[in-house]
Amino acid sequence: MNGLIATARLLFATCLLAVGIPAAASSPTIMVLLDERISGVYGTTATESMGHAENVIASRLRTAGFRVLDPATVRANTQQAKGLRLMEGDERAAAAIGLQNEADYSVIGTALSKPSATKLFETRMQSLQATVSVRVVRNDDAQTVASAQATATKAHIDEVAGGAMALEEAAALVADQVSQQLTPMLAPSVSSQSLMLNISGLVSYRHLDFVMGYFENDVENVSSVSLGSFTEGIAVLNLQHTGSIEEIARAVARKKFKGFRLEPTTVTANRMDLAAVLEQ
Repeated sequence: MNGLIATARLLFATCLLAVGIPAAASSPTIMVLLDERISGVYGTTATESMGHAENVIASRLRTAGFRVLDPATVRANTQQAKGLRLMEGDERAAAAIGLQNEADYSVIGTALSKPSATKLFETRMQSLQATVSVRVVRNDDAQTVASAQATATKAHIDEVAGGAMALEEAAALVADQVSQQLTPMLAPSVSSQSLMLNISGLVSYRHLDFVMGYFENDVENVSSVSLGSFTEGIAVLNLQHTGSIEEIARAVARKKFKGFRLEPTTVTANRMDLAAVLEQ
């Protein structure tokens, strides 16, 4: 189902380009999910999860023009075990959760606030320091495409209130960093883009050589082809191109190589899976 959704989005974006509307007019959807803690709650060593950083990052990214899922809804849809793996830094788990929520990118990471060991100037006020650290994962291929970290300090008599304020300030700084990194990357452009090809079922390296030569010489808008790996009939290629993914998929599907053809099985904005089918 997720593959069909991704393919539909791609076809829609291609249609927009065909009539002169930039694909970025349909902004990518972003999911925000953080492991957020305010430590030392009420003078103890306990922690409390409040959701302040998530909400601030989501709000700032919306203001910057991105479509952002409601963090509370994402949490409600996320199974606890998967959520824990995501928090531990598993990009593939994050991408899977993002795709389940129909998001193109996942902002994952940690947000922690903690009080200092001593009071300020012999008063009941204390210093609360927050650190927010995130990575942005592109969900269709589980690649980290951006990262950001920021700290903030607040003085407050209440460590929960002060910790929340510090988290919000650090989260705002992180959101601005993420927006600055994503905006040029997702803006409509005719500059070269990267496409990962996963090809399975190849009989020999000679077949792979035919395929690489075809992309290098016969497919329009492909500027370069490089081999990532070839193991037991499975090849990973990296293409640099300036065209649309749909055009490349259509060209490949129509091409007949000597003794075999390539059948696209998965097509997303940054990845295409192909299966080699032997001709009888």
